Amino acid sequence: MQHNLVFKKLIVYLAPLALIVLWEAWLGFNRAVVEVGLITLVIVAGAVWYLTGRSVQVSQIQGNLHRQEFWRFLISPGFFIFSVYLFLLIIESSFWRHFIIIAANLLLILILQNLFDRFYRASDYPVHSFESISGNINSLSLFLLIVSFGALITFLDMAVWQLALLLLFSVTLLTYQTMWLAGLAIRCFWLYLIIINLIVLEIFWVWQFLPNTFYVKALTVTIVYYLAVNLSRNQLLGLLNKKMLQRYLTVGAAVLILVLLTAQWL
Repeated sequence: MQHNLVFKKLIVYLAPLALIVLWEAWLGFNRAVVEVGLITLVIVAGAVWYLTGRSVQVSQIQGNLHRQEFWRFLISPGFFIFSVYLFLLIIESSFWRHFIIIAANLLLILILQNLFDRFYRASDYPVHSFESISGNINSLSLFLLIVSFGALITFLDMAVWQLALLLLFSVTLLTYQTMWLAGLAIRCFWLYLIIINLIVLEIFWVWQFLPNTFYVKALTVTIVYYLAVNLSRNQLLGLLNKKMLQRYLTVGAAVLILVLLTAQWL
């Protein structure tokens, strides 16, 4: 049992290290984009699968619990690494590519370490720690994803509606995970999920016809998503009050105004 625990701890570092080696090797050849992407997802999924498996006395309960937790906990690291990999495809600077690879895998270590602590060091695990980390990681993933989509639309002339469907799928999963981590059943938040999807989709669609950079567009959509999902979650949990609402809206509006005023309109 102790040896098994040690290996699980090593997985926290071995999986990101494997990604660094894989991505750095890929940068040297710039080929096999699809194959490297698939191997990347397999490495991340394998790490999450191994970390979410724990000893439960009844084998059937263990199997069902493991599968459910695996898919739900995989959403944050899976989407994050996918969005980073997609973002690497549009970055031309060699320095920034290497920097992003290192930074992304350090964040992956943080996520996997948090999962390890959640399942195997419960006494030292801060309450709502994974919820907090995944919320920030999900927002970063969405930002990188939308930036990449903007580049694909501009440089590869991909159809907006096709990427909008992928965005819809992504937002659905990210929102679902946020609500699940808060202990909410889907019957409680399905209407909020639809509304959040419509808001994000509408803003993403409109921004495509306005003259601005990928980063401004992505940051705008991400801020709106962050506000919508957090306000919805707190409302469903009965935690939303006037003071909290004012704080979220004030900070969100201030950031949006700052972004739009400092943006370089083409």
